Amino acid sequence: MNMKKILALFLFFSVFLPTPSHAQCRGQLCQNLQNILYAAVTDFRGYRENIFVSPDVSIVGARIPCRTTAWANNVTMYMCYAEVPASPAEDWYINVLASARALQPAWQFKINSAISDHFVDAGPAGCAVPATEGPYIGLCPLHFQITKQNDGMAKVYLWMSSLSSPYLENAPPAPPSSHNPPSISASCDDLCRGLKKAFEARLSDFAEINAAGTHGGGASGVTLKLAGAGDCRIDAASKPHSTQAGTQYACYWPESSYSSADEQFRDLVSRVQVLVPSQWASRPEDRFDELTGAKITEWCAFAPGGKQQVCVDILAASVGLHITSWN
Repeated sequence: MNMKKILALFLFFSVFLPTPSHAQCRGQLCQNLQNILYAAVTDFRGYRENIFVSPDVSIVGARIPCRTTAWANNVTMYMCYAEVPASPAEDWYINVLASARALQPAWQFKINSAISDHFVDAGPAGCAVPATEGPYIGLCPLHFQITKQNDGMAKVYLWMSSLSSPYLENAPPAPPSSHNPPSISASCDDLCRGLKKAFEARLSDFAEINAAGTHGGGASGVTLKLAGAGDCRIDAASKPHSTQAGTQYACYWPESSYSSADEQFRDLVSRVQVLVPSQWASRPEDRFDELTGAKITEWCAFAPGGKQQVCVDILAASVGLHITSWN
């Protein structure tokens, strides 16, 4: 690469680089956040190839590990998540916000605080808050949030999207507006219509699709079975280490191979992303099955306040959809 190209790339990415002065970066959390912001410029290659140690974003009283992963469109991201006591979670949020503002004084910070929960999207001036797709060029790359639970704990998230991923591209053009939009049947197949109906049913705890134990028209007392699913059901839901309960609508797609399951997983995620409201937070996550220890890849979206959520997961050659409404 010649010097002109190197200079051009440096000038392009310089708007994303944190201010290098260590005088304004106090504490390990700030230094680790600075490290993450720098790594985003090189697509987190140093972390992915184990050239550098991947930093966490922990503070005293709250251990918050991080790892590299990818969005549904293959853009690399650096994801940090933990469930910690609410008090240190609040301290963590205040520290991250102060550190990010010190490191990126020219960035805009869009803050949405609903009672005890906090959601922040940050990036260069004029960046847009990500909705349910992407990330794309022009969207704010940094997001962090805390959502407090009824058991005194809080879920803490921080993610930074790559600034140089080869998959990073402009958002597709918005569809032309029309006073007479086409009917859903003209642009939506059976699975699309079923997903839409199931997602809307969360508002009534799935009453309109719950057959109350009868066998009319569905599996396991459900009057709505999604196209291609092997089984759909409505069950009670509970959170680990919590007394909070709820109701979930779940469907499962058994596939013949992992590659087929991965294709089904990505298709479901892309369909659900269109349905969830723009103010919902979303994240991918890898976890392990409590009984077998097998790896589960999951994509979830959460309503502000955490009262509703939708998750798509893949375990071996099986794909699951879970739409949950918490009490």
